[in-house]
Order: sequence, then C-alpha cells, then structure tokens
Amino acid sequence: MKKYLIPLIIVVLSILILKAYVFVEQDKCLDSGGAWYKNLCIKSDSPEEELKKIGLIEEFKTDKIDIRITYNYKILEYPEIYQKLKNRVIKIKKETGFDDPQTDVETVSYPWSLNIDMNNFTRAGDLASILGYVFSFTGGAHPNHMFFTVNFNTDTQEVLRLQDLFENYEPALDAISAYAVDDIIRQKKDKKVDDNMDMKWVMEGAGPKGKNYSVFTFVPENHQQIKAVKFIFPPYSVGPYYEGTYEVEVPSAVFYDHLTDRYKLNFIK
Repeated sequence: MKKYLIPLIIVVLSILILKAYVFVEQDKCLDSGGAWYKNLCIKSDSPEEELKKIGLIEEFKTDKIDIRITYNYKILEYPEIYQKLKNRVIKIKKETGFDDPQTDVETVSYPWSLNIDMNNFTRAGDLASILGYVFSFTGGAHPNHMFFTVNFNTDTQEVLRLQDLFENYEPALDAISAYAVDDIIRQKKDKKVDDNMDMKWVMEGAGPKGKNYSVFTFVPENHQQIKAVKFIFPPYSVGPYYEGTYEVEVPSAVFYDHLTDRYKLNFIK
C-alpha cells in the first residue's frame, strides 16, 4: 500500500496545482475584460481562427453566396442568451432566403450576401444590451438593412422588453415618442432633407406605438448606471431608403418617473 501512496500524493497535488493555475488564469482573464470559455481566455482581439473554432464566427462562402455571422465574445458568459441569438440567426436566415446555402441561387448579381454582426455589446450594472445589424443582398435594386436587439438581466438572463421597465408604460411611450419625433426632425434638417419631409411617414414610424420602439439598447453612463436608451429606426421606417438609418438617444430623465422602482436603480434621474 505504501508504494502507491507517494504516486497518489503526486497525482493529487498535480491536480490541485492545475486547478489553482486555472483559477488564477480565469481571474486574470476576467479582470482584463475577457471571457473565460473552456479554459480559454477569449477577448476582442483573439485570432479569428480561434473564434471560428468556438462558434463566435460562422462563415460560408462560394462564388454565389457569402455568409458571415459574428457574435460578441462577451455572450459566452450568458449561455441562455447565446442560444437565443443562435435561434434568431436561424430565423433570419430563413426570412432572407439563406436557410439552405447549398442552393444554387439564380440572379444577375453575385454574390448573394448575408452579414449578421452582433459585436455591439453594452452593460451597466445588471442590465445588458446586444445590438444585431443585418445586411442582406439577394440581387434586388439595393441591399436590405435591419436591426434587432436583445436586452437582458445579466443575473437571471431574462430578456427584457421596453414595457418591462415601466410601471406606467403608455405615458412613458408617449414621452419617448415625443422626444424621438423631435430629434428625428432635427436630424432630417441637419441632413437637409426637411424640404421633402413627410411628417405622416415620421409619425407612422416614430409615433407612440410599441412596434416602433422594439429595437433599443441601453447607453451606460458608467459601469453601474444607464444615462439613456437608444432607439434604432432602419431605412423606410421614418423616411425613404436613401436617408439611411436614424438613431435617437432618449435621456433617462425623459422617462425616469415612469420606471418601476426596481429599474429606477439602474438609471440616472
């Protein structure tokens, strides 16, 4: 029995040393802003080949089709949200005609392209946002652009809708819409498109309707609190395609009084 004791002790000590080393490396990784995944420290500057191996970059390319999908490395810390994003990608591929990339597409313009970029990640306290940008081209007059967001509680990984933040949603939405409409009008004047401004189009796309304000992200003031909510209005929502995308940051003071007591802690008054 004694002859096995020393080798056993060596094995146990080796395991303990290895675990201690892993814990130290994990702490160093997290302290430097990285994400720890399968004993690897993943950062924004990690090599692409490494990101492809763990699924943060997906690519498929032929002479006729070009697909590229990227996830922010921070999503590795939130597996439930990561899975929701993967499900969203499947849905977008189906909606845009890229669900079967092996199909021999027929168009006069090549290649068909799909780019889904989910690298925009923000966090303050226990609230986080992921903004997804989708670019697709399937041979039409111009590419299509759309956006989606996933906002969530980092502790519970619960996805949050805009209405979940408010005790009084309708007056909050009225206040947000009024601010956004004014800001969009200002931006149109800055772009010098106000001579052809269609207010009916603006009000239809930025009026106080829930569907108009479903794409939003949190804008942090610091590591703990949020100073604004940014809303995205893609091409065609509040103006013609050539005007592009409009973004409006609504300061938290605009809607603060309508927040639930729980979320007032997350926002600057």
